[in-house]
Amino acid sequence: MQFVEVLVAASVFTAAAGGSLQLFAQAASSSQQGELRQQQLERVEFDRLQLQAHWRRELQGQSFCGVGADQLQALASALPPPPQVKRELLPGARTDELRLRWRIASQSAPVRERLVTAAGLGLCSEGIPSVDSAEQEGT
Repeated sequence: MQFVEVLVAASVFTAAAGGSLQLFAQAASSSQQGELRQQQLERVEFDRLQLQAHWRRELQGQSFCGVGADQLQALASALPPPPQVKRELLPGARTDELRLRWRIASQSAPVRERLVTAAGLGLCSEGIPSVDSAEQEGT
């Protein structure tokens, strides 16, 4: 084998190894970004579930649809969002609607949006028989 052939083979090998390392680095970076995004979405989901549980716990004794957006907003503002999550509370089109928007601290666009009402929280149970009472009437 001549010296020129060795140099050509070494340069081809070096270029192939460099390209392979670049592809590996891009795949690792993409995987890391995907995992970070998943963690951020889990924080938003955790905040949503925590808010729902807080509202249900605080409004448990009320079995009517008279809960307004201002009452929901006051209860929500007492519960801080998780780290790196920004929660925005806006009144809805109707007086009983509250619109929630979640953003990640490093992004400007909302990642999740939800419309909350008293009926959606299960507070409008007036006149609707529960499953247990319907089963007892049938026997």
